[in-house]
Amino acid sequence: MNKKTYGYLIGLFAVLFVAMGIVQLFRLDYPHRLIPSEKTKVRSFETTNTKTTEAKGEALRVYLLQNDSDLSKGVIQNFSYALKYAKIDYQRIRTSDIKTLDPSERTVLVLSGEHTKEWPYKTIRKFVRKGGKLYVAGRFIDPKWGDLVGVKRFGDFKENVKGMTFKKDLFPGYIDLSKSSTLFVHSIADVTLQNADVKIEAEGNPILWTHEYGKGEVLFWNTSSLLEKNSRGLLVQSLSLLFPTFVSQQVAIKLAHFDDFPAPVPDASNPAIQKNYDLTVKDFFADVWLRDMQRIAKEQDIIYSGFIIGSYRNAIDDMEEQLIENIRFPMLNFGRRLLKMGGELGLHGYNHQPLVINGETMDPSLGYTTWDDRSQMMKGIEEVKVAHQYFFPKEQIRSYVPPSNIIGPTGLSVLNEAFPDGLIIASLYNGDASKGSYIQEFEPDATYKNLYNFPRITSGYNESPEDMFVLADAVANFGLVSHFIHPDDVLDEQRSKGQGWPKMERSIEKMFQTIHTDYPYLESMTQYDGYKKMKLYQESKIDVRYSKTAIEISGSQMLLPSKMMVRVNDGKIATGSFAYGEVRKLGNADDLYEVELKKNFARIPVLGVSQ
Repeated sequence: MNKKTYGYLIGLFAVLFVAMGIVQLFRLDYPHRLIPSEKTKVRSFETTNTKTTEAKGEALRVYLLQNDSDLSKGVIQNFSYALKYAKIDYQRIRTSDIKTLDPSERTVLVLSGEHTKEWPYKTIRKFVRKGGKLYVAGRFIDPKWGDLVGVKRFGDFKENVKGMTFKKDLFPGYIDLSKSSTLFVHSIADVTLQNADVKIEAEGNPILWTHEYGKGEVLFWNTSSLLEKNSRGLLVQSLSLLFPTFVSQQVAIKLAHFDDFPAPVPDASNPAIQKNYDLTVKDFFADVWLRDMQRIAKEQDIIYSGFIIGSYRNAIDDMEEQLIENIRFPMLNFGRRLLKMGGELGLHGYNHQPLVINGETMDPSLGYTTWDDRSQMMKGIEEVKVAHQYFFPKEQIRSYVPPSNIIGPTGLSVLNEAFPDGLIIASLYNGDASKGSYIQEFEPDATYKNLYNFPRITSGYNESPEDMFVLADAVANFGLVSHFIHPDDVLDEQRSKGQGWPKMERSIEKMFQTIHTDYPYLESMTQYDGYKKMKLYQESKIDVRYSKTAIEISGSQMLLPSKMMVRVNDGKIATGSFAYGEVRKLGNADDLYEVELKKNFARIPVLGVSQ
């Protein structure tokens, strides 16, 4: 072998060695680890520290009377949450306190339940006649009360009355529900009204009306359906009809979740995909689905938060190395792209088994496997945390969605310990907890100091009238959209309703477009930013005072800007830009305004007030 040939061989071996080294580097994810994705920027929110100017005028006074029946307790509890979220002060009173109420146009007494015999009729009638407001949150039958509440004749109760037809535009997004809808199944009183202004009907029956009595006014909900969380927006917006002017607060947050994303994805064909695309499932999600969702996000102002699954196996014998291998493709493709879009990656689980052990509640028909014990659960969570950190060392898991929205007390205690810096638990707002579903309010967990409950309100690709109604009601309550979808619904004929991706894409885009059009003031953000804003909103102190010719608003620890709804039943307020912020009409109603406060004091003149 001559020197030239020897040199060629050495060179060839060198090239092969370098090539093998590069392949090995790629196999071990070194390029990704050397150049990790850019760290997600966490938003900061400006607040004011101190109140600079005291608002002058009269405050609203909302008094809630709760009786011992389940109906009364449930409705008043539901109303209390609605008022708390909308930052409207209220006070619970006893029956004996009613005689002390000041019968002014800004004082309302709220009653609920079939307790007319226990309520002091003459005292309440006098209160209304002299100018007080009466809000009856639920139907009853008592002819003695007919004259006061606008009923000429009480018949019997009528059950299974369905639907809802709006005779007045109460809030943008509320749509009529037909009698085939089961979202609201009313138990009502069969009534003939006199001198009543009907706002809502169901199957031709009056459901909500107002009735002037003396100098005051009565609002009557002729239904037993106010126990539902889906009625909280209705409760607040109907309350606003009773006063000359009314201000409620809006947190103004818009969230969208992808459950099971990123997650292991099969490199195989699927009939639901093959109908429209000659692609494997993996290629469909990489080349079509995420591309389309990215376009929708850009055009309809949406930010997505995804929730990682490490494995779809029931067993938990995958070690960290295997978990990393399971999710290498989805994390480096879907996860990186989601973060690049400004999104967030939270946790859905080591696998898709809810964090439940034997003896804790879980619907057996779902076929899930319980965990052996707490230590096994903790081991699984720690391993999936390591896998997440391997791909995204600059990121931190800050939010968690329970698989199938189920979690037990043991699972909550594990998450509390595993995430000492805090963790948002995002489960369900509505639902039945009897089979293990975790139903939440927006609040810190009562037991575990590191956990904060931030439920999701709506879900799915295919919006129905009921979905849009529920979504509108949460915005009407306090300005929140929290919607989640399962990317893999497209693979399932039942969950996709056999529609295929092209139809599902148009449907979800239409839904986000409606939200963007009807509520342009909602801010799109990640789950963690939404939590931060919610906490600041809940901690803010806002004082609203009213006079005949003005509304004055002041506060401390207020978000800047702060968003609020103003309803003006007597007169109007000017729209446009002002020193304190912006005023815009909202929707088609001529009495509803969206106000954006950029300072912690505003004096808003009320024009054209009747004498």
